[in-house]
Amino acid sequence: MALTRREAEELADFLPAEMRCDNSRERLLCLAELLRTLTDRDHALSNAEIRAVLAAKFGLACAPSENTIAADLKAIGNAGCLGIRLHTGPKGTWAERTDFDFGEVRLLLNAVQSSRMLTVQQSNVLQEGIFGLVSRRQEDDLIDEVIVADRQTRKSQKVLDALNRAARARRTKRRLEFKYTYTRFDGKACVLPGDDGNETRCETVVALYYMGDTYYVETYSSKPWRHGMTIVKSRADRMIDVSVSDVPEERTEEVRLARRYARGRIKEGHGMFDGKMRTIFLRVRSDMTNVFFDRFGQGAKFFMPVGPLGDPSSTRLTVVAVPETFAFFRWLSSAGAGIVMEQPPEKIELSMIRDKVGKRLEGKSREDLLADYEVMLKGYLRYLDDARAPYV
Repeated sequence: MALTRREAEELADFLPAEMRCDNSRERLLCLAELLRTLTDRDHALSNAEIRAVLAAKFGLACAPSENTIAADLKAIGNAGCLGIRLHTGPKGTWAERTDFDFGEVRLLLNAVQSSRMLTVQQSNVLQEGIFGLVSRRQEDDLIDEVIVADRQTRKSQKVLDALNRAARARRTKRRLEFKYTYTRFDGKACVLPGDDGNETRCETVVALYYMGDTYYVETYSSKPWRHGMTIVKSRADRMIDVSVSDVPEERTEEVRLARRYARGRIKEGHGMFDGKMRTIFLRVRSDMTNVFFDRFGQGAKFFMPVGPLGDPSSTRLTVVAVPETFAFFRWLSSAGAGIVMEQPPEKIELSMIRDKVGKRLEGKSREDLLADYEVMLKGYLRYLDDARAPYV
């Protein structure tokens, strides 16, 4: 069955944003990348479908005829390079990787995810590289598997059944139905209703996690279950009556981005709720850099120094994107005066900083950054007030 226009556009979105196809030489490389990224043994593309994806990506003017595409594919196949081997059958053409097969990639991914010797930053970088060894559709299959933040241990069959159903819902593009429980003081598990009073949740599966000796299922709902949060991590051992719904999953941009960056969000804390991302400036004291790097990795850029380099009390400013959640507020409070939020610099200083931090401030005006700061400051002070309330 031919691709619909929407399907062609969705496939085109998976291709690198910087790809160009302005001439025949570039077209050969674009076709090789298209096949490497979008096809595998189970997902071949016909010449007509390849043409449709090229048209969706570059416009009809850059989409050659099917005969031209056939000749280009023959040339790529005969070249025997670029790390791919082409196969053509009744359903079309697909690319076989010549470096690692899918099973080997899965082993690599599991080894990296479960390694105790890697930092979170190193693990995330390696995982992103490993995902580049498979097609985007195979990447979805790998994403369906449990994302490990520690070595796995044996869990009850009930928990594993819940995880299997969640993975099946993800693969079949259906929502997951379940009830969520809490434990009373007498040890009895009771169903926890949502803010609307409904006990049954019907939500889109984003990812599965294993963190801190506990399995989690991350889900999305445009109608928040509780606390106004659209993305929630639920403990698998507290989920009951789990089933795959007949209702199709929600296919929004928020879901796509949440799935894409699920692995990176492990380092943002293991709280149940993922809040809206905010761009804020942090002033970091020299003797607290390890605390900062443990959370955000080594890639941060520092600027606007106060005090000489090497002085433990000197500070530097940096910019980070963080979720508006109590997990971040808890981390910030633990840093005390060593790491503090600060208002964004004035416009002149901000324009100089943009060159240093690259895309982190792209599309953000000072007014936008000030609004993020004020929201985060208000939330942080509220968090601190709630923490001290029982003692005053």
